[in-house]
Amino acid sequence: MSYLLHGSTSHTGMGWVDQVPRAGKLYIGGLYALYQTDLIRAAGITHVLSVIDYDPLLQERFAHLKHFHVRADDHPNENLLQHFEAAVRYIDAALQDVNQAEEEGSGGGVFVHCAMGKSRSATLVVAYLMWKYQLDPVTALEQLCEGRPVCDPNPGFKEQLEVWARMCKTGDEEEKRRIYEEWEKTRFMGEYWEWDQRRTAKARL
Repeated sequence: MSYLLHGSTSHTGMGWVDQVPRAGKLYIGGLYALYQTDLIRAAGITHVLSVIDYDPLLQERFAHLKHFHVRADDHPNENLLQHFEAAVRYIDAALQDVNQAEEEGSGGGVFVHCAMGKSRSATLVVAYLMWKYQLDPVTALEQLCEGRPVCDPNPGFKEQLEVWARMCKTGDEEEKRRIYEEWEKTRFMGEYWEWDQRRTAKARL
């Protein structure tokens, strides 16, 4: 289900609060949507996960919402992986709260957002789908794009999702930490054009 803001354009898909398919009352969108109180009310949002590099000032408008904030820039060099565990557990606990509220007759919803609802928020929703439903990164992103086609994590985040896939496959916390630390020590960092060049080279393999 999608909730369309006034002035949204269908060719970009921006300005929508989109429900993630087959994931319960989980929604994704951009920051602008969050400030449309009627839209948030219509979607029944009760919990928010902000993935943005500045304070969205939710406390001023949405004191009634439960809020978790991950400070992160939308750049391939950004280490978003370090926040995956906390983010997916927040989403999962929030959805459990929503399910409990539905049983009690009040309902709710969980909204994950970044600036445009395209890269940072998409990365954390994909990470959640992988963790919760044992999906690989490509399948999880395809599922998300069924509800919000504009979703496209930057190349650095896509590589981090590949590392997360390996972390999700092990039930050993020590091994999970080893995988993360190895990635952190050896990970590629560069300018945007270098990331594009790297992505092109990988596509040729």
